[in-house]
Amino acid sequence: MKKNISGLLLLWIGAVSLSAQLSFTGTADISLNSNIAESGDYSSLMNPGNGLGVNDAGINSSIIAKLDGGDEKTTFSVWFSLNKYQMGMAYYAILGDHDYATELAESLGDTIISFDVMRLSANVYLTDTISMEVGRQSMLTGYGYGWNPIDFANPLKNPLDPDAALRGVDGVSFNFFLGDLTALKVYGTFPQDVLAMGFDYEEIKAGGELTVYFPGIEVKLAGFYDYDGTEGSDAYTPSVGAGFIVDIAGAGLYGEAAVRKGSRNNFTDGVNIIGRKGDWLFSALAGIEYTFSNELYGVLEYYYNGEGYNNSERVDFKTSIPSSNVSSEFYGIYSVGYFARHYLMVNLIQPLYDFNTDLNFSAMFSPDSGSLILMPNISYSFSGNFSGKLAYTGMFDLYEDPFSEVTGQPVQHIVSAVFTYSF
Repeated sequence: MKKNISGLLLLWIGAVSLSAQLSFTGTADISLNSNIAESGDYSSLMNPGNGLGVNDAGINSSIIAKLDGGDEKTTFSVWFSLNKYQMGMAYYAILGDHDYATELAESLGDTIISFDVMRLSANVYLTDTISMEVGRQSMLTGYGYGWNPIDFANPLKNPLDPDAALRGVDGVSFNFFLGDLTALKVYGTFPQDVLAMGFDYEEIKAGGELTVYFPGIEVKLAGFYDYDGTEGSDAYTPSVGAGFIVDIAGAGLYGEAAVRKGSRNNFTDGVNIIGRKGDWLFSALAGIEYTFSNELYGVLEYYYNGEGYNNSERVDFKTSIPSSNVSSEFYGIYSVGYFARHYLMVNLIQPLYDFNTDLNFSAMFSPDSGSLILMPNISYSFSGNFSGKLAYTGMFDLYEDPFSEVTGQPVQHIVSAVFTYSF
């Protein structure tokens, strides 16, 4: 059924893109990945007996296509993605049963193409200063590169790939442009399965953001309200936060701080998963970005994750992991860049325009857990539409005692070649 829907959508997009008011763009990626095993196989604490079926090499492909259109008062946007998944790994992550997952993969196929509508929204200017957007849209906000503590509505950003496109949120938003110095956004969001399952009124979430522009500085105030008062019932909690960015001698200094009533992630007691925290939790981010005279662009960030695990909580998580079958709930907790409390990130980009090449180096270090992730890469543009990237990802556990988001990973060293066509 999904193949029929995606095929019809592609035909429809091909037809309507002939209109002068519509544009059809996107990217197609083909990734060749080579995994480097630590001790000859990929068995680890989170992958006992290599239940995920990790192999030495693989090929992944994905497409993100965007259709945008509009006129003087309205705009329309739809993004969709096609991704290839290894179903043996997915079945095991969901079921926690290696033998059954292998049987399913053999009977239903080892890979599957997944079609997903990432954005689907329409925006209209009700007046010259008020606009309304309806549908699946991005609520992403904040100034951070790797993390955004004041982003209360959007899915969590991946700090290992901060530029990756995020799936939107279903809802309605209103933007009020109050002169040249102030903008106000208010919105209501709905559960992701609203069309399939229906919803109760208390499941609607509401939020707002006020942006004020001063000479040389921009400030944001954000808030989020969850009408459902049941603590731990979902990953949305009442939250307030603020952020700023200021230009000082060509350097961009920025920061964000937020408090939320409860955590989005679950915790364990050393034996079982006991659910989300219900206390007020504080998170903050500080960063600086600068472009040097030789075009080197650099970002340095520190992130305090109030929803992360301290040392004893990481030990509890480790001892709670089953010795044989790891369920999907544990994979959801074990999230790179959000597992510990403290993080440092650096990102450097050096363009070499004469050679159509970019040199990039990223690193993320957790001072409390000892995890270090290094991500250098070199990219080359063959033409205006086609480019290639050679990248290495290395995960290192620098401390012997604490348990980090690196310790239990089945693959800690990956070399990949990614070819991207933009259309």
